[in-house]
Amino acid sequence: MFNKIQVSAIIMIMAGLTHAGAQMTSSPYTFFGAGKAENNGFGVGKAMGNTGIGFKSSYSLNNINPASYSGIDSLSFLFEIGLFGKYTQFRTSYATQEHYDGGLRYLAMGFRITRWWSASLGIVPFSSVGYTIKTTDFIEGDLSQYTKTFTGEGGINQFYAGNAFRIFKNLSLGVHTSYLFGTITQNESMSSGDQLKAYYISKTRHIRNLHADFGLQYTVYSGEWNYTLGLVYGYKANFKTSTDYFLAYSSDTVELSEKKDDFILPAKYGIGLAVEKRKKLRIGVDYERRDWSSSQFTNPMLSVRNSERFSAGIEYLPYKTHRDPFYMKLYYRLGARYEKSYMVIDDIPINLMAVSIGVGIPMRSDFSTINISLEAGRNGTKAKGLIEENYLLLHVNLSLRDIWFLKPKYD
Repeated sequence: MFNKIQVSAIIMIMAGLTHAGAQMTSSPYTFFGAGKAENNGFGVGKAMGNTGIGFKSSYSLNNINPASYSGIDSLSFLFEIGLFGKYTQFRTSYATQEHYDGGLRYLAMGFRITRWWSASLGIVPFSSVGYTIKTTDFIEGDLSQYTKTFTGEGGINQFYAGNAFRIFKNLSLGVHTSYLFGTITQNESMSSGDQLKAYYISKTRHIRNLHADFGLQYTVYSGEWNYTLGLVYGYKANFKTSTDYFLAYSSDTVELSEKKDDFILPAKYGIGLAVEKRKKLRIGVDYERRDWSSSQFTNPMLSVRNSERFSAGIEYLPYKTHRDPFYMKLYYRLGARYEKSYMVIDDIPINLMAVSIGVGIPMRSDFSTINISLEAGRNGTKAKGLIEENYLLLHVNLSLRDIWFLKPKYD
């Protein structure tokens, strides 16, 4: 059970994470813009294809739709912590390379304030950049060889304050007010036998802005079954960023003046449907779209389209009585998703397909759960010299639930 000291420690940890980096990936496709947009969703959603627009926050938090917080029980305090480990195999038509990533992914808490008002605070990754690309060629008119190296790291964090308001018994509205912050560093260098022709360029972009997105959930109750329609919306925003440049050529170094850039956050629209039989079965489907059509990139090989996400997930709990064996007290989950990214490179669309499986293990000491999921996916393609990414993503989530205002019978 949590006490006031533990709750205070949680808040301090979350505040300290505002200085942490947001890098969550290693992918050449994070070369463009602000990198790879990270999907929302905590432990339960990760096992269900990141499905959750129609799911409510009950025994665990669901940050995919801020209206879901209205499902938090009046006596509950929920705390989420997520860890991940990822193995990726990069493949081209002529080479294969492997890479590992891992670490802390998010922290969040949720609680009910009044009968009609619930809230959540958290820090989650918004986008990630992580890549190293090397190319080798010959200098024109010369037999000497040169190597170009492109590297990038960093990303954007999102600290959010979510509020959900129960307007009627069936209708809840929610809003996430977010502070986006982070640093993205991109470097380009060339080296050859002739050091007089070597150079190094570093570009560091600083992003600090406020944003908001909104959600709605409408539920129809029919006996043991609930049917929920969920909607999410985020408006388009042009964020002002500052960019520092550094240039080194041969033996000379130059710090270039700061430049103001625009970072476009596209509008987001989503709809989800969920069917739930209380404490037994949950099924959900999501569709989400981001409007990238107005975004512009300087790379002539890249064209932009609207991104889309399709996902579905199911959760089943076979538990009937306390005499059931342990395996019947576990939550079993399955999910799948298909994502059309905003990138079309050399007329080749970059898409992602993934399936996931997971289990929720109840902890004996209280109402908390350990959620473990494994996702297998493929991103990109080997066509026209591009890179195909095949990955395995292990996600471990602690969904801790404390019961407030109840005194234990024994000390």
